[in-house]
Amino acid sequence: MARATKKTRHLFKLVLDRFRLVEKGEKVVIGVSGGADSLCLLHLLVWHNRRFRKNWQLHAVHIDPGFETWNAGRVERACARIGVPCLVKRINVPARLKQIGKDHCFFCARERRKTLFKTAAALGARKVALAHHMEDVNETYLMNLLFASSGSTFVPCQELFKGEIVLIRPLYYIDKTLITSYLKQAGIRPVRNRCPYEKSGTRLTLRRFLDRLCKKDSRIRTNLFWGIHNLKPQYLPRNHRQESNRQAHQD
Repeated sequence: MARATKKTRHLFKLVLDRFRLVEKGEKVVIGVSGGADSLCLLHLLVWHNRRFRKNWQLHAVHIDPGFETWNAGRVERACARIGVPCLVKRINVPARLKQIGKDHCFFCARERRKTLFKTAAALGARKVALAHHMEDVNETYLMNLLFASSGSTFVPCQELFKGEIVLIRPLYYIDKTLITSYLKQAGIRPVRNRCPYEKSGTRLTLRRFLDRLCKKDSRIRTNLFWGIHNLKPQYLPRNHRQESNRQAHQD
């Protein structure tokens, strides 16, 4: 077994066990775009399920946004090769975008997420697995910090709607280089469905900036990730708004 595959499976199991993401016999919906990240997630879940006899019920779900060049059939075939049938749900993002005229990425993501949650509920599944990995955690943290004045990012397990839906992110400790190597070793080719807006957006600019930094020093990726988990409250300013509210209540 290649070193990258062994390390990827080790980190995957570590996240599953440490955060108790999926219990034995549970039903899990996996959001599959067809890209490298989601196919890696699906393959790892299938492998782990068989290897450790978890008896999970795995359901791959692909949300087709309705863009003209989108080919959902290729995603279905990729999932079938991994061994999981893919349920395709189609929505019409372009029609709605004409109405709102802006914030296309945010709107598209929200509509796809909403449809994924509804599908999970219809299938009777609480757990929804997403393929966010280490770089996604880093990028989201910096995006929120720079553009929303918020020090927040993804977490490996997140309850929504009072626990009706639980988002899990089993690739949380895994970086993009490991994902690429894992797919190559497994003989899996990602599906390339091009988004018409992919060449624009702040996240892409930030991703390219981080890529340039990591080429100069590969430690930056993991340093940033573990730095988020190693904040020093004693060296950070207090939340003055919360402090003012606390004093007001005392007075």
